[in-house]
Amino acid sequence: MTIRAILFDLDGTLIDQFQPIYKSFSQVISQMGFPVPSFDTVKKSVGGASEKTMSKLIGEEHAKEAVQLLRPIFEKEMFNGVFELPGASELLSFCQQKKIKTAVLTNKHGPHARAVCEYLNFIPPLEFVIGADDTEWKKPDIELSQITLNKIGLGPEETIYIGDSPYDAQTAKNIGMRCCLVSTGTHTVDELKNTSAYSIDPDLFTLMNNRIHPLVTSK
Repeated sequence: MTIRAILFDLDGTLIDQFQPIYKSFSQVISQMGFPVPSFDTVKKSVGGASEKTMSKLIGEEHAKEAVQLLRPIFEKEMFNGVFELPGASELLSFCQQKKIKTAVLTNKHGPHARAVCEYLNFIPPLEFVIGADDTEWKKPDIELSQITLNKIGLGPEETIYIGDSPYDAQTAKNIGMRCCLVSTGTHTVDELKNTSAYSIDPDLFTLMNNRIHPLVTSK
């Protein structure tokens, strides 16, 4: 199989933004009168869009209000403590050298996702970033994946999705993409073993050397 494109999840895959996420969520939850959860509790809840995360933390009935409060707070905090995960720049550079198209498909709010990718100089080589609220769908909806593939101009058999969670494995499975997972985000290797992932690695360096190199053929 010739791989011509790689789609990436963002949080826990290319970047670690959990410190500003936790600080922002904690402020909102405290402001709304709820007990502030631990860092690990918030981190484990991330993976869907912000409203889904808030639903897990304070209940579905309060989630919409919480997200409205969250966005301006997060926009002030979003770069305080964010960093790229080991191997991110190297893998993006490798793909660029091999003429492999790259893009981000995430459930992070689209404008926030693009802002952090620009801040970390991922655009370019990333061609585009699609996030929550850019369409009416969210991962793992097949419609969102199809829009992303249409935009990058390739089919699922020529594309790999790289993520860090069961959401990502299901996103890829729903449209017939091969999925490679890393345990740098919200789940351990053992927690990812029951997914449909093609591979599970501890970090992007290992993934690049052991999985991507053998699959990639230069155009």
